[in-house]
Amino acid sequence: MEQKFLQRNPELQTVERILVAVSTGVDSMVLLRLLEKLSTRTGFKIGVAHVNHQLRKESAKEAIFLKNYCYEHHHEFYEKKWETPPESGIEVKARDFRYTFFAEVMKEAGFSLLLTAHHGDDQIETMLMRFTRGGGLLSHAGMQRRRSFGDGLLLRPLLSFSKQMLVNYALKEEVPYFEDSSNATLRYARNRIRHQVLPVLKEENPKLLEHSQQFQQQLTWAEDGLRGALKENLNNVVYQKQRWCFIQKDLPSEEGLRYYFLAFLFEEIYKETQLVVSQRQLFKLVHLFSNGEAQWSMDLGEKWQFSASYQTYTIAKENVTIQGVYSLNSNETIELSPNEQLVLKKDGSAERNADYSAILPPMVRLPLIVRRREPGDRIQLAENLRKKVSRYFIDEKIPRNKREQAWVVTDAGGEVLSVIPFVNSYLSIGNETDRIHYILDYYLYH
Repeated sequence: MEQKFLQRNPELQTVERILVAVSTGVDSMVLLRLLEKLSTRTGFKIGVAHVNHQLRKESAKEAIFLKNYCYEHHHEFYEKKWETPPESGIEVKARDFRYTFFAEVMKEAGFSLLLTAHHGDDQIETMLMRFTRGGGLLSHAGMQRRRSFGDGLLLRPLLSFSKQMLVNYALKEEVPYFEDSSNATLRYARNRIRHQVLPVLKEENPKLLEHSQQFQQQLTWAEDGLRGALKENLNNVVYQKQRWCFIQKDLPSEEGLRYYFLAFLFEEIYKETQLVVSQRQLFKLVHLFSNGEAQWSMDLGEKWQFSASYQTYTIAKENVTIQGVYSLNSNETIELSPNEQLVLKKDGSAERNADYSAILPPMVRLPLIVRRREPGDRIQLAENLRKKVSRYFIDEKIPRNKREQAWVVTDAGGEVLSVIPFVNSYLSIGNETDRIHYILDYYLYH
């Protein structure tokens, strides 16, 4: 077993320091013994990280044993107690607590490699749990032997070995270990699969471990292939200030690839959005791509929206439309929203720094009224062309979310002078002359 352990984990031949997570159970103590034997040949130093979850009365005794063991074998020892275990969701929260601690030790003590004692039976249990709970195909691949973690790597060097092989090795080498009584309870889903499901499957097919390893490898290759095929599509997604956009040509033509394009995209932006998109949402988005509508939107949760507008697709926080009606007189400034400002001044020219401007005739009836669009609003676009504002938006293919953010400016009599920031009325003046005019400047602060 020792020779196979080394052959299957070549990373261990070149490293100088290794941090290993040890619980004092048979799996992690066997891993520690294997590393000790290997270190006599390669010379690397071993650090042991242990979390005392304080969920069992034996926890304190186990921690003391491991601390003394590390002292006797000249291993660096790092321990942390879980001071406030929760009453629910213990499995997930305990795992998060452990790995946060491991990452801290790696960073503070300068380890670049973390080893855990997950073995082949753990892999099958993980795959069965994920299959039971549902999810995407690639999520069923189980645990990777090697992946990035913290500032270094996480290695699971025992994945190709069964639980029984580890127990046999422990007996042969007289490896000391503790039995965790909580592993016998059926309170946890993993234990139910371990004690009630896995034995039946092993009896049905003794090569279950081998087949699960092959399936895991197939799924890993499939994921690598899909990521490679979609790399250019994902690279074309434009990001700006918590807003991701891509266009129709960046969307794969096949429905299956569209699904994985979305899955990989949401995975990439998770760190910034903390957005968890369900399988139901992914399938619905794939369906919406295919139904042919020019504009649509879908809530993703936490005020995030996926919107489509004339073959442009956007993931962003939903806009909150600021309502209100404002009155504006000469040489006045109004704050339309926290990042929008409107200024009406007499004389001069349009401000170059303004995001949009309108030049109004000197006889315009003040005060100007600034409000959101209302049903029936019409704007005079030419001497003989008067059009509904809603029709103008459709003709110009203005995205729905931008329509909702537009401001309508009318004179005191209700005549529409401008739809900011899109179009000015024919009644306003297109070009400045030497005459005195009113200048309406709109500013949008990002």
